[in-house]
Amino acid sequence: MRIRWRSTVVLLFVIAAFGARLALAGCRSGDELTILHFNDFHGQLEPYRDPDSQTLRGGLARLTEVVRRIRAEDSGRPVLLLFAGDLLQGTLTSTLFLGVPDALMFDRMGVDAAVMGNHEFDYGLDVFRRLAGQVGFPFLAANVRVSPEPLPTRGSIVLDEKGVKVAVVGLVTPELLTATHPRNTVGVIVEDPVAVARRLVPELRDRADLVVVLSHLGLAQDRRLADSVQGIDLIVGGHNHHVLQQPVVQSGVPILQAGERGEWIGRMDLVCRDGAMHQAAYRLIPIDASLPEDPEMAREIARIVDQAEADLGEEIGETKVDLSARREDIRRGEAVFGDFLADLARSETGSDVAFFNAGGFRADIPRGRISLKQIYQTFPFRNELVVGRLSGRQILDALGHSASMDPEDNPGGFLQVSGVRYEIVGRGLGAVSIAGRPIDPDRLYSVVTSDFLAEGGDGYAVFKTMVEPVMTGRLISDMLVQAIRERGVIAPHLDGRIRRVEDQPLL
Repeated sequence: MRIRWRSTVVLLFVIAAFGARLALAGCRSGDELTILHFNDFHGQLEPYRDPDSQTLRGGLARLTEVVRRIRAEDSGRPVLLLFAGDLLQGTLTSTLFLGVPDALMFDRMGVDAAVMGNHEFDYGLDVFRRLAGQVGFPFLAANVRVSPEPLPTRGSIVLDEKGVKVAVVGLVTPELLTATHPRNTVGVIVEDPVAVARRLVPELRDRADLVVVLSHLGLAQDRRLADSVQGIDLIVGGHNHHVLQQPVVQSGVPILQAGERGEWIGRMDLVCRDGAMHQAAYRLIPIDASLPEDPEMAREIARIVDQAEADLGEEIGETKVDLSARREDIRRGEAVFGDFLADLARSETGSDVAFFNAGGFRADIPRGRISLKQIYQTFPFRNELVVGRLSGRQILDALGHSASMDPEDNPGGFLQVSGVRYEIVGRGLGAVSIAGRPIDPDRLYSVVTSDFLAEGGDGYAVFKTMVEPVMTGRLISDMLVQAIRERGVIAPHLDGRIRRVEDQPLL
């Protein structure tokens, strides 16, 4: 029997007020279960300052203390802690120490199961293999296969939580093949998550009282999964960093997601009455400076951060404007930060056009002094500049791929550009010009981009066809450091090079 959720607006308010009835076969009156969940941690061991409110958010020491206190509330009630993917990448500590502190501290916090996120491959398959072998909780990835050497992952696990059997199956976004550097996905096959779930869920349904999909698919694909697969009780999701204060209910299946970087933890309390589980409560708990820290974890994190930040506090210049890497800014349209980087790369290499994927920008640099640490936090991937040539027709192909992406999904593959101006018309490509002239489909243009895109990252197979590509050996982060040192003060601004218009596609 599966969770039953009603979907009308009126009944959702009733559910929120009085608790949803969750049918669970075989539970005993009074049985309780708490599910805690978070997602998209991205190596954020220490708290970070929210760019809008300027308050401190997240921090693994506070997150750990919240989990500990919830577990201590009632020793008779089981608590299940689930992580919905992207443990690695996005901070200096994660990059320098290849995620080892992140994984070990998750283990110490008591994570029961994690789904493998697409960024778990950013340091290579061998690094992920070592990390997965160092922790006591399983990484789940039912729809991912690797040859010739399999990953130390599982497709699913059945946890007996004091008599309540909870089946957890992990599903990973197919973007795994394009959202990390292609060298990290050699031998990797990602199956359609819906097809895999259709195979696994019926068997798990027979073995467990509750079937949970631990998903790193993103909200749109979670909705598709709920529409397409019978027998799923709950989807605990991640990947696109949504803050869902209450579950999104799709085809009767609640979908959860809790922001990013440990700034929230979700809590669902269930209780058994009359042979069925009822939702007693659901809420997102903000992890902020009002909460206490686990002192031992806080000391260990401080030691790790101090080790990583030695000599990185040096200030190299100043920005007169905010350089925002917010997804809603840089992944949907023209952004100041995107313009600055792309213009700099085009100028440094003498190229006609520059292309950079918005997903490569990982942190804001607020107005004021700029430190080395901020640069390396913003560009942690150690991507290298690549130059080559593409025809106008191939450039139109690349821009069309970018334009087709749904802005509501905040796609990391959205292109920030220099040397080219283009319109996005609905989900298609409008007018395009280079150097003030309409693009010539047959002309070869010189192009600079990252090695990530040059290898076909984010689905841009067209960049793999560049004529005479040359790896420059120059890191994007190093180029920025040198340029900011030389200029001292920067003040980039928008110029309208990317425009969204509502009309029919012209191309």
